[in-house]
Amino acid sequence: MKFEIDESFLTSVNIYKEWSMFKHINEEDLTPDQVFKMIKGEDRCSSLSSDDHPEFKKLREQLGTDGYIEIQRNCWNGDHVTKPFTFNDKKFKKGDRFPSACAMSGHLKFSKKFG
Repeated sequence: MKFEIDESFLTSVNIYKEWSMFKHINEEDLTPDQVFKMIKGEDRCSSLSSDDHPEFKKLREQLGTDGYIEIQRNCWNGDHVTKPFTFNDKKFKKGDRFPSACAMSGHLKFSKKFG
């Protein structure tokens, strides 16, 4: 089976999240000090992370559903090929690793350059 994806999707995307450290507290249970911190904006927490491009994630999920890869959700680049297929002209055989989108970009460039 052959699978193709636009190479612009072989990247990671940044995910920025922001929330109040008091979000788990009912409004009527907030202390005056907590309300004051919220008014001053001192209650804000944030995180920055990265994830595979959404289009790559869709294809990865489909490969998993169709039995071509075993998806590992507890680590990056931990997916393994369970049955052979071709991805953007690169042949994957059973037991090969199926990397994340960003790593796949480098993997495909390396394969094209060195065979």
